[in-house]
Amino acid sequence: MKTHRFIASPIGRLLLVVERGALTAVYHEVHDPPPVPAAVGVPFATLSVAQSAAGTPVGPPVLPSGGKNPADTSITAAGLKADAATFERATEQFRAYFAGTRRAFSLPVHATGTDFQQQVWGAVLGVPYGETRSYKELAAQLGNPSMGRAIGAAIRVNPLSIIIPGHRVIRSTGGVTGYSAGSDIKRFLLDLEAGDAARPAA
Repeated sequence: MKTHRFIASPIGRLLLVVERGALTAVYHEVHDPPPVPAAVGVPFATLSVAQSAAGTPVGPPVLPSGGKNPADTSITAAGLKADAATFERATEQFRAYFAGTRRAFSLPVHATGTDFQQQVWGAVLGVPYGETRSYKELAAQLGNPSMGRAIGAAIRVNPLSIIIPGHRVIRSTGGVTGYSAGSDIKRFLLDLEAGDAARPAA
């Protein structure tokens, strides 16, 4: 089952989504389009868990409304522990990233997408920290220089913002547009990686 937690950042709150110990999504507070409820699951803090031994089913999670999600029949103490560990690691790594001391993330992740989207996201992952590529360059890398728009569409639905660094993909003219959280945040991330953004307080 999916659970989520908000963390603070210099660009507003980030919504982290974890399922079975893997990070499945990172959404900006102003994400456009916003994620649907099914994509984020239930708040991690609201899960009601019996005091059970690790690995023992502890029943369906209780939703804030008091109802139960019929799609989620059980959760284990071990599963909750794995999710909690991933949330903690992700929080620490994002903190280091925004402080300018981390250039790459090392987390268990799982991004769901079509074969084409996975290809594009893989290419985006290959863009080094502090560098940029154009949509046209990525299209050529994937074998079809004319599919820049399709590249942009795939990047726009990338579920792992910042971790799959769609902000490093810009127009051939150098224009900074087409980001799910807006051009200002995209520019902030690019400046951060270039060493020009103001660092948050430690």
